[in-house]
Amino acid sequence: MDFQVVVLAGGTSKKLVPLVSKEVPKALLPVANRPVLSYVLELLEISNLKDLIVVVEGQDAALRVGGWISGAYVDRLHVEVLKKKNYCLNLL
Repeated sequence: MDFQVVVLAGGTSKKLVPLVSKEVPKALLPVANRPVLSYVLELLEISNLKDLIVVVEGQDAALRVGGWISGAYVDRLHVEVLKKKNYCLNLL
């Protein structure tokens, strides 16, 4: 059975300023010299879960996260980066 994984990656945060900004969204905040999102993506790749949707808040964050993923995980993961809308989904 094939699974598609949804990763909620956030956007910017007033509580994390000056660590995050329009140039560095939360998902790309470095932890031990790697973007925090890389740890999640690496675990999913090791688990053979390679079809992903990454949801971020804001167009700037979506472009930055998408650009980073396309460079770092080219030909390794199938990732679609989506900008969060201002509504909730009813999944039930």
